[in-house]
This record gives sequence, structure tokens and C-alpha cells, in this order.
Amino acid sequence: MFAVIYCDYAASGQPLNFIEDYIREQVLPFYGNTHTTVTATSLQSTYFRHEAKDIIRKAVNASEHDAVIFTGNGCTSAVSKLIHAMELKQPVVVFIGPFEHHSNLLPWREINAKIVRIKETVDGIVDLNCLENELKKHCDKNCQLIGSFSAASNITGILTDDSSISILLHKYGALSLWDYAAAAPYVRIDMNPIVMG
Repeated sequence: MFAVIYCDYAASGQPLNFIEDYIREQVLPFYGNTHTTVTATSLQSTYFRHEAKDIIRKAVNASEHDAVIFTGNGCTSAVSKLIHAMELKQPVVVFIGPFEHHSNLLPWREINAKIVRIKETVDGIVDLNCLENELKKHCDKNCQLIGSFSAASNITGILTDDSSISILLHKYGALSLWDYAAAAPYVRIDMNPIVMG
């Protein structure tokens, strides 16, 4: 046996024993199908699922108008599921940041969206002036505008100003989508921040 030093927590963290123990001792003995509620195990599993959504909703300040959806494996799966759920009919223009992972690019390419990469400033952050110029260029073209950004670079750890970008996207009628995979364990997520001004 040899020692392992795991250094990839930005992508996939190692399991925590206390969580694994809880699942093994408190969840799995009562695990059942969540698509029915006719047995005690299915009721308990359904309760666990609803409780998990409530915990997540509270943790990210989701309102009653926001959806908490379990998507399965990774960002690619989440973006693909979201694209399918949105039933996009018109041409799509997607604005992405300078350090997007392929998981955020591939689903957009699959639907032939026009992808506009927003450059970074000398400080390595999303250039808001560039984003606004691109939004102005595309806002009158009868297409769905979508911003799909990483909240943090999984390489450098640089955080993206999600509030400023979301405000700018909404100003031009664009949807604001965020990948928090690299940031979620380390930052506060607020789906409904109070914006001054």
C-alpha cells in the first residue's frame, strides 16, 4: 500500500466519511423508488429527495419562482438537460467567458448555437465592456440571447462577477446561466441577490 495525495478537488472531491456513513446507515436501509409512494421505503426516499431540494433552495437563496433540479452527472449533463427543457425555437446566441470548460461548450455546439467568447481583461476577469458590446450587436437579431458562464476558473480559481454579468445580460433580455462546479464549495451562491440602485 502506498500513500495517495489527492490534488484535484476543483474537479472531483474525495468522499467524506461522515457523509458516506450517513448514507450507508440512514438512507440506504430505507431506500426505495421515488416514482411511487405506496410503500414506506418509497415515501422515505421521496421525503429525502424533497428535503435535499429544500436544503439546496435555502443554501442558494432560491425563490418560489426558481427551480432546483437534480441533473445527474456533471455540467455537460446539466446544460444538456436545461437546453432540452427550454425548448429553444429561435436561433440561439450564447455568450461564454474566457475560461469555459468543454462541458459548457459541447451542448451548445450540439444545437448549432452561435458561440461568442467574451475576452478577459488584463486582470483575467470577464471584460464587461466586451460583453455589453456583443450584447448590443446581437440584441435586435430575433434570436435567443443566453449567457453561460463559469462562476470560477477551475484552473486559476479566478472568480467571475456573477451579479454584474447577470444584471448586464438581463438588461439586454438575455438569460443568465451559471456553472458553479469549481466555485460552489468555496463561495456563497445567491440566486436572488439584493441589488442596490
